[in-house]
Amino acid sequence: MSGRHIRNFIRVLVGAALCVALAAAVVLPIPEPLPAVAIRQASLYRLEVALLAFYGWLLLATPAFAGIVRGRLPVEISTRGARFAEEADQATKLQAQKIEALEQLTADLAGKLRIADVEIGGLKQERDNSKPALGSKDD
Repeated sequence: MSGRHIRNFIRVLVGAALCVALAAAVVLPIPEPLPAVAIRQASLYRLEVALLAFYGWLLLATPAFAGIVRGRLPVEISTRGARFAEEADQATKLQAQKIEALEQLTADLAGKLRIADVEIGGLKQERDNSKPALGSKDD
């Protein structure tokens, strides 16, 4: 499938999800004692049902679409969306590169710290050598 066909198919899926959500909001009966999340408003209850149906449908359709069309299934589904194995592998490689860069930076800073310690030690010795000894005429 080309990219254009996939985008069009995704648009159709999202449109179908919206239609299912709107139909669910209209068709489902409103319970007599409204749930607390509806705050005693039938319109809010219908909106919540529509949102639940829409996002629930997308939650099921996303991995099914990827599994059927692309031949892969997600390894994780979170609030950020579905994450696939390739993305997880890329994230692992990226993290390894960042860790390696940080280790190199730490080693460079440790080397500079050793040089600074040697220079500070040399300055302390110069200062100590330039002080007159106790009990000398220079006091």
